[in-house]
Parts: sequence; structure tokens; C-alpha cells
Amino acid sequence: MIRTLIFGAIAGYVGKKLYDEGKLTEFKNDLVTRYNDAKTSLADQSATTDTAVSAPLVTSTGAINRPLPN
Repeated sequence: MIRTLIFGAIAGYVGKKLYDEGKLTEFKNDLVTRYNDAKTSLADQSATTDTAVSAPLVTSTGAINRPLPN
């Protein structure tokens, strides 16, 4: 338990220093920028995939009515 308290105190001290120097704001802005870039690229990718697929890739021939093997 004492190790947890010591680690928490060190993490708090380092976090306060980083916050005071503005490093956390830079980190947050970088994360937000990367997230927005990934979101738009994923949206573009899914939009092109949705329009390119016109038929299902897997067809079923009565598999719904067939009982499962034991």
C-alpha cells in the first residue's frame, strides 16, 4: 500500500509539472487531431466500401433451417 501512495505522489508531482509547462495541452491537441484524421479516413474508407459492394459475399443455401450438430 505504501508503494501505491509513493507512486501516486510521484505521478501527481510529475503531472502537475507537465500541466504547468503546457505539455498536457499539446498532447491533448495532438490526440484530438489524430482522432479526427482517423475518423475522417475511416468514414471515407467505409463510404467507398459501401458503394463498391453490391452483392453479398456469402450465400446461404438453407443453413438457417438446418439443426446444429451435437
